[in-house]
Amino acid sequence: MSASVTRRHLLRGLALMAALGPLAACAPAAQPTPTAAPKAAEPAKPAEAPKPAAQPTPTPAPAKPAQPAAGPTPTPLPVATPFVKPGLKTIDFWWGWGGMTGINALRATINRFNETSNTFQVNGLQVSGIGEKMLTAIAGGTAPDAAVNGPYSEFWARGAVLPLDDRLRTSKIINRGDFFEANWIHAMWQGKTYGVPVIECFVRWGLSWNVELVQKGGLDPEKPPQTIEELYEWHTKLTVFDEAKNVKILGFDPMDAMAGGIGSPDPFYWGAAWGFKYFDQDKLQYNFDNPDFVEILTVIKKFYDFVGAEKVDGFRKSYGTWTQSPTASFPSGVEALIINGYWQPGELVKSAPGKKFGYSWVPVPAKRKGIKLQTFRGHFAYLPKGSKNQDEGFQFIEYLTTDQSQDIIFAQTGWLGARKAYLAKIDPKTYPGLEFYIKSAQEATERVGATVDPMQGFTYNQWNQTVDKVKFGERTPEQAAKEMNKTLNDEIKKRGIS
Repeated sequence: MSASVTRRHLLRGLALMAALGPLAACAPAAQPTPTAAPKAAEPAKPAEAPKPAAQPTPTPAPAKPAQPAAGPTPTPLPVATPFVKPGLKTIDFWWGWGGMTGINALRATINRFNETSNTFQVNGLQVSGIGEKMLTAIAGGTAPDAAVNGPYSEFWARGAVLPLDDRLRTSKIINRGDFFEANWIHAMWQGKTYGVPVIECFVRWGLSWNVELVQKGGLDPEKPPQTIEELYEWHTKLTVFDEAKNVKILGFDPMDAMAGGIGSPDPFYWGAAWGFKYFDQDKLQYNFDNPDFVEILTVIKKFYDFVGAEKVDGFRKSYGTWTQSPTASFPSGVEALIINGYWQPGELVKSAPGKKFGYSWVPVPAKRKGIKLQTFRGHFAYLPKGSKNQDEGFQFIEYLTTDQSQDIIFAQTGWLGARKAYLAKIDPKTYPGLEFYIKSAQEATERVGATVDPMQGFTYNQWNQTVDKVKFGERTPEQAAKEMNKTLNDEIKKRGIS
């Protein structure tokens, strides 16, 4: 993703939410404006493919690591110039993604809607730091009419968005049964539905590697690491230092992309790998003060210690994370391994054309070797509290679930929605590596269920701060686990969430 906003930065700073107090006390945010660019080309419709089962179930044949292949190297579709018909009512739609392919996809689908709509138009705005700015806009009476991105479950629990159940019941476009049930679970809080899974949904985990870097390191790209212990061995063999002992090639960053996620839509990989759930929704209680989490922090520190935490931070000043933008470390060819979701193959075709990558199951501890982990999550569109054009806002949310919108987004960036009928039409060979992810939905032996965290943004910040304290030696793993657990449980009581 671009430097302007990454998935990680979508939640950065959301600990401030607790300090904001009542929404009415906030001042309105300055309104961002989109950047003009050339008009997008017409996207091709995905080819027909067999329809998957409604509920993924294991099959006898296991998913094998995708065979490394260079694949197509198309030129990225140009960014669309914002198009709005004059003389019609206009509504505001915000999104947070700032990477090259994400901006392309959102602007292109908004333009297509505006070209075909004769009732109202959509003014699309890419908003960095959307979590804080959304709360400020709601409090100041300047909220957009619809949006996607932000700390979803925290928005739901705080009453920052409007429930959609009545609109969903009467919608002639959205068929709730056509969406994966796991996606709806994360759209809900206390029995009410607040979001519609529209963009960048489906499965979240896979281990990817740069074939050329693996071969240069003397390893076999067709025999990827299956355990955390093997992953560490690859990390040590693939990390390369320059003459000044700075990082030239980073083997594996344990906090890059989906490895650093926690909550929804980016679930807690490390907890799933060890087999523990960090939050009890029934008791509203966090569970980080346990031996598994201490071991996780110890392992993460080990990865950083091999390179040097300061050197990794120096490396990150030059290279971004994730895989959307060509300047991120993995697409740039200076990071050998990454844990990321199904969207990666489509992004890499455009952000790293010509490079070869392999895909397989995410590693687990040796004591759990053989388990094939997968989970379903995604991003939601919602109506912020104070939306002045709720009917039109929901109509645009409906449009985002249609085949026309999904075709544009898939062609631009490889992102999928949560509709089973649309997924059934996707050619898994469209992007090299996508087939592994599609098969993994059926072939996973352990599917990680929902963790709906009502302090999602706060938890995310505490997770990142805790890792920083451990990797820089400010806390032992045991001290950090106790501290994080206490901070979170104290905060949820302070907020009065029930």
